[in-house]
Amino acid sequence: MTRYLIRTLTDSTGHPFTHVTKARENETFTVVEAESKEEALEIIKSKEEFEFRKDTRWDTDSMHI
Repeated sequence: MTRYLIRTLTDSTGHPFTHVTKARENETFTVVEAESKEEALEIIKSKEEFEFRKDTRWDTDSMHI
């Protein structure tokens, strides 16, 4: 199924505009609340690191030290 990002913005006169962007097969959209672009990137980086750690399974029975 095709995914779309739908953005709605309102100009200074109060007129709303809707913009629809089709996502490519290898593209995802993520929305975060942040004070700056740098903060937004840090939030995403932290989330990706958390997801990686959460998805990584350690088989401690087969680990040798």
